[in-house]
Amino acid sequence: MKRGIVVAAAAFGAGLALLVGLRLEQAGLAVLVGVVCGVLAGLPMTLVLWWTLAREREARLRLEERRWESERPAAAAPPVFILNSGRGPEMLPTGNAPAYSAPRDFVIVGEEEPAAGARR
Repeated sequence: MKRGIVVAAAAFGAGLALLVGLRLEQAGLAVLVGVVCGVLAGLPMTLVLWWTLAREREARLRLEERRWESERPAAAAPPVFILNSGRGPEMLPTGNAPAYSAPRDFVIVGEEEPAAGARR
C-alpha cells in the first residue's frame, strides 16, 4: 500500500514537472528552478537549527529539574489568602473626627429633585 502511494506521488510529480517544463517560457522556468534550488539549499541549515534548539531545550529542562529538586521544600505549605478592603493606612481616620456630622443628602435616580432647601 505504501509503495503504491509513493509510486503514484512520484508519477504525479514527474508529470507535473513535464507539463510545467513544456508550457513555461525560459525565464519562468529559470525562476522556478532557482526557487526550488534555494529551498533545497536552505533545508540542511534549517534541520541543523532545529536539532540545536531541541538539544538546548532539553539541557535547559534538565537544569531546571535539578534546580527545582534542590530548592523543593520538604512539605508544601498551605495557601495563604490575604483579603484587603481596599483602604490603605492613609484613608483611616486620624482620631480628630468632628463631633457633629451633617446628615447626608441622597438623590435617588429617576425621582424628581426636591425644591431648593427642602429636606427629606
